[in-house]
Amino acid sequence: MNQYSQRLTRLRQAMTAAGCHAMLISEPTNIRYLSGFGGSSAYLLVTASEQFLITDYRYVQRAGEDCPDYQTYCRDRVSESLGQAVGRLLSHTPNASLYLDYRHLSVELYLTLQSDLPMMELKPAPLLVEDLRAIKEPAERACIERCILIAEQSLDWLLGRIEVGMTEARAAELLNNKMMELGAQGQAFPTILLSGPRSALPHGQPGDRKLCRGDWLLIDFGAQLKGLRCDITRTFVLGKASDEQRRFYQTVARAQQAAIDMVRAGVSGHQINRTASDILAASPYAAYAGEGIGHSFGLSLHEPPLLRRSCETLLQSGMILTIEPGLYRPGFGGVRIEDDILVQDQGSLSLTRFNKDLMEI
Repeated sequence: MNQYSQRLTRLRQAMTAAGCHAMLISEPTNIRYLSGFGGSSAYLLVTASEQFLITDYRYVQRAGEDCPDYQTYCRDRVSESLGQAVGRLLSHTPNASLYLDYRHLSVELYLTLQSDLPMMELKPAPLLVEDLRAIKEPAERACIERCILIAEQSLDWLLGRIEVGMTEARAAELLNNKMMELGAQGQAFPTILLSGPRSALPHGQPGDRKLCRGDWLLIDFGAQLKGLRCDITRTFVLGKASDEQRRFYQTVARAQQAAIDMVRAGVSGHQINRTASDILAASPYAAYAGEGIGHSFGLSLHEPPLLRRSCETLLQSGMILTIEPGLYRPGFGGVRIEDDILVQDQGSLSLTRFNKDLMEI
């Protein structure tokens, strides 16, 4: 049984437990996870005994090659709507409930389905596929660890070549090129490399600012391989760090380590958030604390659980999360420290190993 057959089996078990009779999956990453299909036009329709990949003539051959476990249904996008196709495929159960991954469904498509399937009750599906994706399989973990190795080796290489006067954009370009040279298939996301006061932009993009002595240098980046990725942040000082920079950095470091120490199966996301947030809130820098503490990742950069104050999700063994508290002080700069953490039954394992001490480069 291949990985897609195994995932389909687990999805059906989750559907049965949730009372889902039939599920229409429209989110491309969920489609790829369940079937391996990488085209741009497809839907999955899964019932207790059948599974269909609905596409058009452009992808029929590819669907047959990529998704042997699925029956391919080719619809004419001009003469047959998605709802009509679903109705034909479910004609033997016309009064069944159809569950939709509504978080990824446009209002227009929902209204079309509602019009074309008047006898079916359309219901919002729970996050069944996302819950499956949250627990990383051994092969997924191995791929993520390979991404981390590529990223960390690339960062180590870059630090030996950073120079005062180099632009942020040039430094980011060097880092990205090195990751590709070491085997990455792409960036996990557009690399964030910010210096000086610009490091206070949580998700800023590298620009033409030249690196100066005494600057913060914040680098948030990752490698991508086989659709999976890593997500790492380190913050450095160019030259000698001031006492204020050291205090600022150590506040974030304490918050991050306390949150990591809390990670284990059975702990809720909001407990992790509160642990880090309380340390930042009690510091002289409380006004500069970022809200986000971390998230899961994999085929997408941000996947549930998102470690927010409102996150009631209980961590499970096999999840891989970022832990990334930060302080962002306008005019002074920002510090974020981010590691990729594997949740275990009795604790956690940091998959990132790059030095987290305040490095003066």
